[in-house]
Amino acid sequence: MDILPARGDVQMKKMFAPLVPLKRARPLRKYILAVLWFAAVVMVLTLAVWRGLLPNPLQYLPGAAVVSPEVEESAKKDAETAPLSPEDADIPAAENIEENEITEGLSLPDAPMIWPLEGTVLAGHHAVYRIGNVLRAHTGIDIEADSGAEVRAAWPGLVEKVDKDPRLGWVVEIRHGGDYLTQYGNLEEPALAVGDAIEQGDVIGRVGASAKLDAATGNFLHFAIYRGAEPLDPVQVISPR
Repeated sequence: MDILPARGDVQMKKMFAPLVPLKRARPLRKYILAVLWFAAVVMVLTLAVWRGLLPNPLQYLPGAAVVSPEVEESAKKDAETAPLSPEDADIPAAENIEENEITEGLSLPDAPMIWPLEGTVLAGHHAVYRIGNVLRAHTGIDIEADSGAEVRAAWPGLVEKVDKDPRLGWVVEIRHGGDYLTQYGNLEEPALAVGDAIEQGDVIGRVGASAKLDAATGNFLHFAIYRGAEPLDPVQVISPR
């Protein structure tokens, strides 16, 4: 004789049967909710930093320029490569160098700055780039060039520094009149010495790949112009060729 299950057992099975897939779904729902919550937090923090509501991490990094929202916005425009040739790019003439600031009889009309080499700008002035979790503002420009390409002095002056920088690789810095200084980085090891007198157009080095942490990579020239401690945009300073 067949033994039928008790009525209560049948009702219990029907009652709890739908709960089995529900239990399996709960971990998946928790995972999805956790991912959505994390994404929301990241978006809020990113927006807060962008709007300036949270401190910028650059202010705690020695030697790093603070990246403001305005600078980051301008970097989007700098990201588009622009040739240095005046035929293809609108490069204004020098406007911010006063003749009476140049010593040793050097005058702007007789000796405007020249480009150290020809090439395409890979990273513009104040372009923003990342080192680890920290953003840096580019204080010069990176000009694409072949390995070994000659680099020429933009202005006459005295060699103030020949050194291997941990970020820019081999660097030559030339001091000019009027508190101006030009910097050339990512070079092969230069043959110059501190104190050497340099004429405009002299070959001061060759393009290498010694830079480790610059905005561009590979073979390029890092070129910067400083007036005192203020970095100037070379594209805005040097007259068209």
